[in-house]
Amino acid sequence: MWLYQVPIVIALPLFVALFVGVSLAVVLALRKWVPRDGDGADEWDRVLRYAMASYGVLYGVTLALIAAASYENYRGVEEIVLQETSAISVLYRDASGFPEPTSTDLQVLLLEYTDNVIAVDWVSQSGGVIPTHTATQVTEIEEVLFSFQPSTESESNLHAATISAFNQFLSDRGARIGATAQEIPPILWLVLYAGALINAVLIGLVGVGRLRVHLTLAGLVAAFVGIVIFAIASFDHVYTGQVAVDTTLFEELRRTLITKN
Repeated sequence: MWLYQVPIVIALPLFVALFVGVSLAVVLALRKWVPRDGDGADEWDRVLRYAMASYGVLYGVTLALIAAASYENYRGVEEIVLQETSAISVLYRDASGFPEPTSTDLQVLLLEYTDNVIAVDWVSQSGGVIPTHTATQVTEIEEVLFSFQPSTESESNLHAATISAFNQFLSDRGARIGATAQEIPPILWLVLYAGALINAVLIGLVGVGRLRVHLTLAGLVAAFVGIVIFAIASFDHVYTGQVAVDTTLFEELRRTLITKN
């Protein structure tokens, strides 16, 4: 979708302009059908006020709930990435307590895994493709860790703690990868866009004497609805576009691991 390929400073105005343009077109198309004088106009206004008040609450709450949910999903993925990088850091620290060559083998594999997440996984995820490349490093880490045979009680305790950290790492990694396919269901997009169109129609049916005022009212409301829906779309695909969870935490982790070396 073009929305995720274009910088926000271009995409947002275009997106909002589309909503405003449609809304103004609806106003111009419906304005001639709106009664402006007599008892018919009074009755029209009463019915329309009731309809707009009811619809405004319904659509406003729906829009707010979907926006809040999409942002919470986005924040949740940020938390998942933080947890995974923390788990890798714990594993790397625990690996330093193992005797050689297990210690070096684990640390090298963890460094390779981090590099591949940055260079390979994120490229796949930003394209909406579930990554599989780093599964090789995960398998190798598992083989080294589970093939180690403790010879002392301290090594046994360290081994058990590291296995626990490894299991947590697997859980966090799975959650990060699983979020690649996370998106708002199509039925909710239908609700959002249909609701925006109905909103434009109701505003177009309002009896406003001056066309300039009517167009301004419709344009302002449409602009705000467009901004909110743009934000929802931006948060929808968490690894894609200008508003996306990026590799910053993994890059910081990589610098930290290099420093430890």
